[in-house]
Amino acid sequence: MNDIIHFYRVSNLQVVRDFYEKVLGFSLFKDQTKCLIYDVHGLGKIGFCTHHPKVPNDSTCITFVYQSESEVDAIYHQLQRLKLTTDAPSINPAFNIYHFFIKDPAGLTLEFQTFL
Repeated sequence: MNDIIHFYRVSNLQVVRDFYEKVLGFSLFKDQTKCLIYDVHGLGKIGFCTHHPKVPNDSTCITFVYQSESEVDAIYHQLQRLKLTTDAPSINPAFNIYHFFIKDPAGLTLEFQTFL
């Protein structure tokens, strides 16, 4: 295996493009007109399509893993300045992680976390 791509269904590719490129800083790997595929900082790929897969947005969670609590805090503060966050990062003792969740503009749940 060379790489991995996770695909998610969205209805508006422009709001996805604005968020993942401008807010999260992901590089566009391929624009296939109906799908945008992003490189996740060399760690794999994530794709957003208007036609596939046929899975409801609320049935999944995309988790971005960072190396430290301070990195999770930094992305939280970046998103907070844009008024995109919900609850502040917290420790989840059941999973021994430090994390927070937001909804992206397409309604997908995103988790930003670090393992403790």
